[in-house]
This record gives sequence, structure tokens and C-alpha cells, in this order.
Amino acid sequence: MTTTLPALRYDPMDPSYVKDPYPLLTRFREEAPVYYWEQGGGPVFFRYKDCIALLRDARLGHDPTVGAGFPPEMKAAYPDFVTLRENDLFMVPAESHARLRRLLNPTFGPRAVEVHRPKVKAIIEGLLEKFPLEGVIDVSSDYTRQYPVRVIASVLNIPPNHEPEFISFAESLIATIIPGLPPERFAACMPPVSRGMALVREIIADRRAHPMEDDLMTQLINACDEQDRLSDPELVSLVAGLLVGGTDTTYHGTNQTILSLLQNPEQLAILRAEPSLARNAFDETLRYNMFGRMPFPRYATESFEFANVPIKRGQPVFMFLMSAFRDPEYLPDANVYDIRRQHTGTHWFGLGPHFCLGASLARMEAEIALQSLLARYPKIELAGEPVWGNHPIMRTMDKFPLRVSASA
Repeated sequence: MTTTLPALRYDPMDPSYVKDPYPLLTRFREEAPVYYWEQGGGPVFFRYKDCIALLRDARLGHDPTVGAGFPPEMKAAYPDFVTLRENDLFMVPAESHARLRRLLNPTFGPRAVEVHRPKVKAIIEGLLEKFPLEGVIDVSSDYTRQYPVRVIASVLNIPPNHEPEFISFAESLIATIIPGLPPERFAACMPPVSRGMALVREIIADRRAHPMEDDLMTQLINACDEQDRLSDPELVSLVAGLLVGGTDTTYHGTNQTILSLLQNPEQLAILRAEPSLARNAFDETLRYNMFGRMPFPRYATESFEFANVPIKRGQPVFMFLMSAFRDPEYLPDANVYDIRRQHTGTHWFGLGPHFCLGASLARMEAEIALQSLLARYPKIELAGEPVWGNHPIMRTMDKFPLRVSASA
């Protein structure tokens, strides 16, 4: 009997793909390693060697305007958004980017973020204390969704009553990067962006007048190199970037780590025996079961050809890292989840000058979240299948029920 596989088609909103994208990604890698994605308007590369080569290719940048800037009509209609993006680390010219990273790197290095560990631990354990000692909890809505924004707000010393505004700010910014986003949906994102920016400006002004000790906002305001400081627009854009990169991504990454551990009980047993592997488990999950729904684009700064594919200046080029990190050419046993795996790098946080600024903070948060959850509950198991949501960018779990017990 001959079985015919369905034709290859990439639909990031397909529920079966969201639940488990890897069978489809394997087919693409093997049958169509380069695929033209109509909705995205550019080619998608699925193999590790192609993705890494393109990530390192100087002919690709993060600026969708390719140096032209935003059109006058957009500046007139959405001045806050344009100002935010024009000062974004991903949008500024290479020279400005190097200057900003020189100012910021000392504040976000592994040693620098350790000063925030007591705050992070207190927030996470405070959430866990509200959970029952035995029963069913929704680990997504009540735990992993809650702690990242509280951590960012705490290290910036932002009043807790502003958390809803910050969440709305972050979600609206994330939505604006969806390929093919309808104009009306883009316009609906703008009021939360403007409100969030106004709030950040108020906090910056207050912190200039009243500096705080061990406060990230104060540290950013004071970041200085030969009398060069961050401007207020740069500070606002940076805080926005922290909200986007430090809340949603940490939330989804922790969820996927918990799920991957439950689906691989021998790895969960290893982590219980060696809690120090929690950070490594998070890294391995980002390789093995990344939380993205679709690839993020880079933009061609000039026309060129890559792997016999013509690429025009200004065209988006997509690198599907979820597929790349499961490529046997990257790791012979790439489909094996191994939290003891020693990675030579953390490519899932980016490469080179655009390596994720908040990677150390995100990894510390996830480490504490995993260790604290397993310490409180010697027994955890799925209490039903996760309910996958309709997040436009991430494979998010709207519900993630766990049956837990504090009894050994």
C-alpha cells in the first residue's frame, strides 16, 4: 500500500502545526529546504548551514526600511511608534548600535544581573506560595505568565499597579512585527504603545530626580562612557525592548521547558536530582522545542544571490531556527532532548553584535522558576493536554494544567 503525503504548505496558524511543528519542519528541511512564503514576501531557509550563514551575512540587516526610514505619512500618523522604532537597537545604524551596546553591555552581563537574583526569587516564590499544596494548577496563566513582567517591573522599580499597561504595551509591540498585519490591526496597536511610552517617560523623569540603589532604570540612566549617555528616546526604546524580549519570550520558553521535561520523564528525574542543571534545561529546550510559531525576518541591504536563490534589496529573508536546531547536520542526535548536553554556544539568543541583551536575565529567571517549582512539588504531571492559543508569533499555551503534590 502506497501512502501519499500531502503537498508541503507552510501555514503558521494550523492547529496541528502549533501543537507539534517538527514533523512538517523535517519534511521542509528534506524536501524543500528553501521555500517562498507568500504571506511573508520572501524565501524561508530551513537547514542549519543556510540559517547560520545568513545570520552572519553582512548583507542582511534588521531594518525593514533598509536605511530609508519610515515614510512621512507614518511619522505623521504614529509619531510615538516611529520614534520608538528609530531608536530600537535593531533599527539604528551599525555605528550607533555599537555605541549603545558599549554603554549597555556592562549592565546586562551575567555578573551584573546577579544583583537582581533576590528580587527574582522573591517574586517567583511569592507566586508559588499562593498555590495549593495538592491539586490542579494552570501553570501557564497563574505562574509562567505572571512572573516575567513582574521581574522586569521589579528590576526597573515600576509600581505594580502599572503591570497591565506594561503587558498591553509589550503585546502591542510584538503584534506590529507580524508579516502581512492588516492596517486596521496595526492601528489598534498604537494607543497601548503611546500609553506605555508615556508611562516610561514619567518613570525616567522620576528616577532622574530620585535615583535608587540596585535599580536597573537608575543604572541605565547613569550608563556612561567618556561622558556619552543614553538619550531619553533611547532609554524609552530600550525599556520597550526589555518588555518585549524579557516577558513574552521568557514566559513561552519556561512553558516549553516544563512541557519538554514532562514529555521526557527521565530528563525530569535528572533535573530533580541535579537542580543546578535548570539553566541548561532551559537552553536545551530553546534548541529542541523553541516556542516560535514563525521565523523572524532579516532584510537584504543589497541584491544578491544565496544558494541559487536571487534576493532583492529590501526583501525579507527568513531563517527558520526551529528547523535548523533539529537538523542532523547541526547535531547527529538533534531529535534527542538531553538537558546535560554541553552546547558550544547559545545561538537561540542570536549571534554576534545582535546577541540578545537580556539573555543572562532571562536564563536566570527560568533557572529560578524551574528550581522553585520542582522544589515545592516533588510530584508534577499533566492534568490534561495544553490548550494552544492564537498568539500571532508564539506557540503559546492558553491553558497548561498540571496535577501537583507537595508530598513526596
